[in-house]
Amino acid sequence: MNLKMESQNKTTKIVWGVLSGIGIAVLYLLLGTILDYGLTQILSQYFIPDCSEDCYFRYFNAIFIVVAFLSVAGGIRAGVRTYKRLSEKQ
Repeated sequence: MNLKMESQNKTTKIVWGVLSGIGIAVLYLLLGTILDYGLTQILSQYFIPDCSEDCYFRYFNAIFIVVAFLSVAGGIRAGVRTYKRLSEKQ
C-alpha cells in the first residue's frame, strides 16, 4: 500500500514538473517574441536604415532562434526546480 502511494506521489511530481516547465517555456517564448519584434523594429529603423525585407527577416529569425533556445532552457530549469521543490516537501 505504501509503495503504491509513493509511486503516485512520484508520478504527480513528474507531471507537475513537466507542466510547469512547459508553461514557463511558453511564457518565455511569448515574451521573447514580443521583445524580438520590438528589437528588430528598432534595429531596422535606427541602426540599419537601408535594411530590405529579407534583411529584416534575417535579423528577426536570428534573434528568434536565440529566444527559442533560451525559452526551452528556462522551461527545463523551471520543471527541474518544481520537481526538486515538491520532492523536498516530503
